[in-house]
Amino acid sequence: MTEQALSMDEAKLKLARLEDHIPDSPDELIYKFGRFLSERLNSELVPTGFVMGCELALHDLQQGVDGFTDKPIQNGLTGYPQIIYGLLRMEIPNIAAAVFPEDFANSVKDHIDAVNAKVREERA
Repeated sequence: MTEQALSMDEAKLKLARLEDHIPDSPDELIYKFGRFLSERLNSELVPTGFVMGCELALHDLQQGVDGFTDKPIQNGLTGYPQIIYGLLRMEIPNIAAAVFPEDFANSVKDHIDAVNAKVREERA
């Protein structure tokens, strides 16, 4: 089955105001990450594309350099220890559930679960 691309227009608006959609997050960084993502995502994505966009954003933030432009990222999310980006990575399914329709969010979670299972399998 081919994944259906979803317009990111509404999702980008929700990501930019993630505090309205995940109001009880104990960590302000998730809101900053949402705003950062809202500026970087393509106009249409499939669930795996959203996950990849999140992964690329986390990589770029960790490096402090935009992978597309090769310019330094001027953002309060750069310069943290690696564990912070790992914690943000763990929030991707929650972010998806907050900003996407249920079927799209479930596909995001399924993709992440499949990747994690594959990694565990390869390490065993």
